[in-house]
Amino acid sequence: MDGYHFARMIRLKREHLDEMRSHLSSAYPEEGCGLLVGRVVNGVREVGRIVPMRNVFNGSRRNRYSIDPLEYVKVESEAMRLGEVVLGVYHSHPDYPAVPSSYDLEHAVPEFTYVIVSISGREVKGISAWRLNEVVRQFEIEDMSVE
Repeated sequence: MDGYHFARMIRLKREHLDEMRSHLSSAYPEEGCGLLVGRVVNGVREVGRIVPMRNVFNGSRRNRYSIDPLEYVKVESEAMRLGEVVLGVYHSHPDYPAVPSSYDLEHAVPEFTYVIVSISGREVKGISAWRLNEVVRQFEIEDMSVE
């Protein structure tokens, strides 16, 4: 087994977190979103880069986001060419805690890590990482390490 299916920790660099914060703060009061790209090393999801994406949700973006499928495929293809994978998604919750919403649960992709950033008034209030437990169809907290 390659470890991809059993990794329960995500590791980010400080600059990734700073890029995420900047991107998501600038999207406020709408939700911002992006992709986490990297590799799984010894069962740990190592983020090599983040890719900010446009929120293309067709409706109020205040509490919803959607990533353009064609943009996603482009990032995924580039990642594969570089020996990487899309590890997951990061997105913001404007004026809402850094916990998955029912909308997040409805649209969750198995195997992805979801890093959720709570933002209020363009200020980050909390950050957490989550993985979908497919058996019970609920999110579980994922360990997150920032170096």
